Amino acid sequence: MTATALVSQTPTSADPSVVESLQPVRRALLDDAAAAAASLIDEARTVADRLVTDAEQQAAREIDTARQRGERSARAQVERDLARALATARSVVLEAQRRVHDEVIRAAHEAVIDIRADPRYPALLDHLESEAREQLGRGAIIERDPNGGGVVGAADGRGVDYTLPALADRALAVHADEVAQLWS
Repeated sequence: MTATALVSQTPTSADPSVVESLQPVRRALLDDAAAAAASLIDEARTVADRLVTDAEQQAAREIDTARQRGERSARAQVERDLARALATARSVVLEAQRRVHDEVIRAAHEAVIDIRADPRYPALLDHLESEAREQLGRGAIIERDPNGGGVVGAADGRGVDYTLPALADRALAVHADEVAQLWS
């Protein structure tokens, strides 16, 4: 189940008036998260495009160098140099992709931690705690706002992790196809 789906679920045991009163907060948090995710994806695409262009230009220079050497050398040497240049170019592209991916994760974690300063954060904690208790039962041990923010809970050897970084990771996993499109 996605983080968005978890946040948008209505607990069955809660007072309907409380659930209804939290709907604007829930919608606003979801809208803010969607806007932040879209902004991160757009920014990541821009960075990815630049890094890939730089990598392709570097690869083109290396390929050109290998071709010039090949004109002065035997055909076998050209083929070895070209293969090496292509492998290097691929490594450069893969490294650029890895850096962009790492940056998207870092930026998402930073953005989600900023939610703690939002005046709606206590309502989010209440909702996450309610979700944890719904899943684990009333006897669950709940920790609100642990390091990283959010909620963690445990009961009878089971646990839930609704920390903000974990929710960000789940959101990124849901949007993994979009992030992967940065490389195409």
